[in-house]
Amino acid sequence: MSDTPKFLSKQELELQEVNYIFSLRAERDELQEQLNTAKKYIEHVIGTIKHDGHLGTIQTDWILPDLEKALAAIGGDK
Repeated sequence: MSDTPKFLSKQELELQEVNYIFSLRAERDELQEQLNTAKKYIEHVIGTIKHDGHLGTIQTDWILPDLEKALAAIGGDK
């Protein structure tokens, strides 16, 4: 074996670049899905608090403003 590094062809480099771009897009899509799920759950909790005034036996008047700020920070509608 030689210690000389192997140089990639232009086609091999382009293929690596395309694969990298696809991996970035897949990661972005996964993060977007996680963000959408978080928004959904935060919106649900806010709606429940506003409708019922509580979450079971948990007093929620102290947490509602923080939930609304969190939702606004991640791009929610509330």
